[in-house]
Amino acid sequence: MNPWDEERPIDLADALLDRQILGEDGTVVGKVDDLDLRPDGDTFVVDALLVGPEALAGRLGGPVGKLLHRIGRGFRTGPPQRIPMTAIRRVEPAIVVTTAVAQATTSPSQEWLRRRIVDRIPGAGDASG
Repeated sequence: MNPWDEERPIDLADALLDRQILGEDGTVVGKVDDLDLRPDGDTFVVDALLVGPEALAGRLGGPVGKLLHRIGRGFRTGPPQRIPMTAIRRVEPAIVVTTAVAQATTSPSQEWLRRRIVDRIPGAGDASG
């Protein structure tokens, strides 16, 4: 279901936040951790999807947000990764983006989990083959 098919208010939390992001080729990018909004008259426009623990930290705030921000610094020092709205191809249960954007965007937390945990599981490298 594409929430932009009808001209009506959209619940962005339901339509976008925490959804899996995939490339058209099946590349797993991560989840939508936050949104980059800009004012446009009396409303706001979504400019980009944000991916990474620091984006989620900003959205959650409080002690949990501070903890996530510190953890995020361990994954990388830069700001959250941005996926422009123009890269979105479909909004289904997952958000499908162009293959080029999917391959250029990495989720630091997923990369860390893959390197530190999944790759150490015996036979994990053979799972896709």
